[in-house]
Amino acid sequence: MHESTVRKLIQAQVPIFCHPHVEPHLQKKYSSLARASHQGFLKAIKKSEVELSAFHIRAFEVPHDSDGGCFGYSVSFDAEGGTKKISVTTDMAYPTKSAVGHIANSDVIVIESNYDVEMLEESDRPVWLKRRIREEGHLSNDQCGESLLQIVDRSQSLPKSLALAHVSQECNTNALALECTESALESRGIKGISVFETHPNRPGRTITV
Repeated sequence: MHESTVRKLIQAQVPIFCHPHVEPHLQKKYSSLARASHQGFLKAIKKSEVELSAFHIRAFEVPHDSDGGCFGYSVSFDAEGGTKKISVTTDMAYPTKSAVGHIANSDVIVIESNYDVEMLEESDRPVWLKRRIREEGHLSNDQCGESLLQIVDRSQSLPKSLALAHVSQECNTNALALECTESALESRGIKGISVFETHPNRPGRTITV
C-alpha cells in the first residue's frame, strides 16, 4: 500500500483495520496514517475475529518476514443462497496448514502468484533478495498452484473465482501466472473455476459473488 493510497482513504474517511501487531509498524511507515490514527481512522482488530456491519472478518497469520507479522483475511457474509466467503492473502512464503484451513471453502480466493522461478534467478536482483523471496517472502507460480490444490483438498465446495495478485512486474508475467494455475487445476481435472489476473495500477475484472 502506497502513501498516496493511504491519504486517499483518509480523505474519503474510510477506516483502515489491521491486526494489533501490525498497527505500530503502519504508523511508523505511513506518516499520514500516524496522524490519522488519533482521529480513529486506524483501527486494530483486537481479536482474531470481528464483526463489521454485515461482515464477519477473521485474521489468520501467514509466514512472511514483515515487521509485526503478516496476516491474511477471510470475510464471510450472508447473501441470497447462503453464506458467502472471500479470502485474501498476498504475502505468503509458503502455505501452512492453518492458512490453508482458513482459506478453505471460500467462494472467492485472492492469492499471490508472485514470481516465476527462472525469471527470478535470471533477474539483476541481489542474491540475498532472491533468497529472501524464495524462503521468507512470496509464493512462486508453482507454489501458488500447489497451494490452491491443498485448499481445494480441504474444501467441501470449490471456489467460484480465483484472482492471482501481487504478480511481480520484473520476475513474472500475468500470462505465466495464469498458465501455471490453470495447469495445476487441469492436472486434477478441476473445472468450473474462473481464474482472473490483477493489475497493480488499474482495476481488474469485477467478480460477482
